Amino acid sequence: MAKTFSQFLIQKPLTTLVLSFLIIILIGTILLKLPWSTFQDISFINALFTATSATCVTGLIVQDTGSDFTLFGQIVILLLIQLGGLGIMTGAAFVYLFFKKGIGIKAGSGLKTILGEEYITEVRSAIKFIVKTTLLIEAIGAILLFIWWRSIFLETSQLTFYSIFHSVSAFCNAGFSLFRNSLENFRGDIALNVVISLLIILGGIGSLVLRDFQKKITSFFKKEKTRWTLHSKLVLISTLCLIFLGASLFYVFERENLDFLTGKEMVLTSFFQSITARTAGFNTVNIGKLTSPTLLLLTFLMFIGGAPAGTAGGIKVISLVLIFLSIISFFKRKEEISIFGRSLPKIYFRNVFILASVYLLFCLVIFSLLLYTEKGEFEKILFETFSAVGTVGLTTGITSQLSNTGKILITISMFVGRLLPLSLAILGSREIIKAKIAFPEEKIILG
Repeated sequence: MAKTFSQFLIQKPLTTLVLSFLIIILIGTILLKLPWSTFQDISFINALFTATSATCVTGLIVQDTGSDFTLFGQIVILLLIQLGGLGIMTGAAFVYLFFKKGIGIKAGSGLKTILGEEYITEVRSAIKFIVKTTLLIEAIGAILLFIWWRSIFLETSQLTFYSIFHSVSAFCNAGFSLFRNSLENFRGDIALNVVISLLIILGGIGSLVLRDFQKKITSFFKKEKTRWTLHSKLVLISTLCLIFLGASLFYVFERENLDFLTGKEMVLTSFFQSITARTAGFNTVNIGKLTSPTLLLLTFLMFIGGAPAGTAGGIKVISLVLIFLSIISFFKRKEEISIFGRSLPKIYFRNVFILASVYLLFCLVIFSLLLYTEKGEFEKILFETFSAVGTVGLTTGITSQLSNTGKILITISMFVGRLLPLSLAILGSREIIKAKIAFPEEKIILG
C-alpha cells in the first residue's frame, strides 16, 4: 500500500505536488484542531492558517507558537515544517526507493525536473543526498544551539526540544520560533546569529550547491580537481552580493532609527535581517518599527528569495541573475547571453519573464484584495503580501489582526507562493509543441 501510494505520488509531478501539499495541510489542520494541541480552543481558520504556514515554511502566525500551542501542537508544527522543507515529492520518492524499487522513466522525468538533475539515473542519489544532508545539518545545528543555550534553560528536555525546533525551522527557512518575540533577545549574541544565519543560508542555497560543496570537499582529500558548476557559481555570488547589499542598506537606513542598539548589535542586526528577509521569517528587531525605505528593501529581498532546489521561496536568485544579464545584453545589443564563458539557452529567459510576471500579478491581486478587506496601512499590507507569497514570514505586526477573509487570502498566498515557482519550472521544462501551421509574421510597435 505504501509502495503503491509513493509510486503514484511521483508519476505526475505537477498535479501530485499540489494535491500532496493540500493533503498534508489538511491533516495538519485536523491535528492542530485537536483539544490537546492548544491550551485554548483554536478556530478552524487559525488552524488552517498555521498548518499552511508551517507546511509552506513561511512562518506567519496568528497565534503564538510557544505559548498558545502545547508540546503536541508544537511537534505537529515541527513535523509540518520538516515535510514542507524536504518537499512532499522528495519524501515520497525516498520512501519508494526505501523498498528497493526502481523509479521508472516517467516518474524519473518528473523528479529530474524537480531536483534539477540532468539525467534520470542521478535522481536516486540526489534524493538520498537531500534527506541525509538535511538531517545531518539540522542535527549539527541543534547540537550547537543546545551547547549555547544551556545557560538559559533549566530543563534538559526543554533545551533539547527548543534546539531541535529552531534548527529545523532555520534550515527549512520557516522562521517559526518558540520565543514570543522571535530572536530579539539574542540580537547581540554573535554565536547564535552565526549559527542561525548559516542554517538559513545552507537551506536557502539549495541541494545542487550543497552537492557541489560535497564534491569539493571529497576532491580536496583525494587531491583531485573539480570545478564549480555554473549554477553554483551564480547562486553563491548572487547570494553573497544580496546579503552584503541588504546589510549595507539596512545599516544606512536604520542607524538613526535604531539608535538604542550598540554598534555590535547594529552590525549583527543588519546582516541577520538581510539574510533572513530573503528566505526565513526570524527577526532580531521589531519589523513594525522599521522605516519605510527599509520595509521597501526587505520587500525586494522577499521578492527575490533563495535558490532553486532549496527551502526558500521568491522568484529565486537565479531569476534575478538572468534578468540582470538580459538587461545588460539588451543595452550591449548582443543576441547571445553568456556568463563565465558559458552561453545560456534563450528559453530560460522566457521562463523567468513568465515567472516574474505571474508572481507580481498574483501579488498585485492579493494586495488589492487585502487593501479592501483590511483597510490598513498601504505599506504594511504590501509588506505582508510579499512576505506571504515569498514564504518568508516577516511581519509588521498585522498578521494576528487580520479578518477571517484576510487570513484566508494570506493562506492562499502562502500556498501559491510555495508551489508557483516550482510549478512554472516544471511546465517550462517540458518540450514546446511546435505548430503544424506557421503563420506569417507581422511587426508591432514597442515603446
